[in-house]
Amino acid sequence: MNVARVRNAYAQSESQAKIHPVKLIYMMYERLLVHFELTEEAIVEKDFKGRGENLGKAIALLTELSASIKEDDDSEAAQFLRGLYGAILTELPKVALGNDLQILKQAKLYVGRLKEIWEETAMRECELAGQETEEAAKSAPAVSEYRDEGISTMPGVSVSI
Repeated sequence: MNVARVRNAYAQSESQAKIHPVKLIYMMYERLLVHFELTEEAIVEKDFKGRGENLGKAIALLTELSASIKEDDDSEAAQFLRGLYGAILTELPKVALGNDLQILKQAKLYVGRLKEIWEETAMRECELAGQETEEAAKSAPAVSEYRDEGISTMPGVSVSI
């Protein structure tokens, strides 16, 4: 039984590693909104365990989103996101202490807007880049063609380990 769990965890982490980082951020926004919604439902139903579990998961996701911003990125967007994530992370514990739905709704509003912006910008750019990559791959010679010519790697590609 324990071996099966380890195998499943490995398979899941391997499949997650194949997700493009832009798509992963989008998925994190989606999950965050789900946990906000579940937290709100738990508060209304006076389900304190459900409130705590979902609020904890939301805080963990926000922490991951915050950590995903490059430390050396001093752009206006990065500074804004750091500040917004920090402010939400500061306010969310108050939801657990006082069942404050207003804070939760405000956080949900901000994250929902971030998800929309991400979808309109980064996801769209990623899709366009993916289409260009597919077209380039179709027109590029196969790796086996290079091997036939005695070239061990693709031209212009440097491999460092």
